[in-house]
Amino acid sequence: MIDYTQQDQYQVMHGVLNERQWRLYVATEAKRRGPGGISQVAREAGVTRKTIHKGLQELEAGELYEPGGRIRRKGGGRKQVTAKDETLRADLEELLEPKGDPQSLVRWTTKAMSKLKEALGSQGHTIGETAIRELLKGMGFSLRANKKAIEGTAHADRDAQFQHINRTGKAFEAAGKPMIAVDCKKKELIGNFKNNGREWQAKGQDTTVNVYDYRSIADGKAVPYGIYDVVHNSGFGSAGH
Repeated sequence: MIDYTQQDQYQVMHGVLNERQWRLYVATEAKRRGPGGISQVAREAGVTRKTIHKGLQELEAGELYEPGGRIRRKGGGRKQVTAKDETLRADLEELLEPKGDPQSLVRWTTKAMSKLKEALGSQGHTIGETAIRELLKGMGFSLRANKKAIEGTAHADRDAQFQHINRTGKAFEAAGKPMIAVDCKKKELIGNFKNNGREWQAKGQDTTVNVYDYRSIADGKAVPYGIYDVVHNSGFGSAGH
């Protein structure tokens, strides 16, 4: 059996109680000990006398903690960084260069937290990445990737171009001449490398591949392409390199 010292007991209780419960607990211990109890508990529990006095005041006023209740008084706790640094918000907004419609409720930025922290630090602001992230959320920003959405306008002769291709193809087909379609794929390293997709395998027979896709460990690079003759229904594929 392990014997707990008084300090051990305080350490355990401090780990399971919230801030207010802990304050009331050490205040109760000091009150139970009587004269000199405040100094003893402060020394053993590693708290300040101010914390114990505050807990005693709450006990005398009957302000006991109830599950779901506030741990701190309204307005208590650490002040927001913008309250202590009046120019922080304006300087951050200037760095962000927001994209999108200025009238929209949603804006976004592609700057990383580390870059924002570095830039703000060069302007004399002391702030961490977590605080920057919370500040951005409160300002309506979110981190987003760019999206392919701009197609441009269609060419005025687009339909005429396809009509011409169709007429020419039919003329070649009628004359028995070849009409060729060419299809090319992206280059691939030759060797035991990872590729997307899955296949059915027996349990314990996983296919293992190289961790790195280095050109130096490959047997070469394949350049796959295929050519198909639509008229004669023939063609071939190649993986030349």
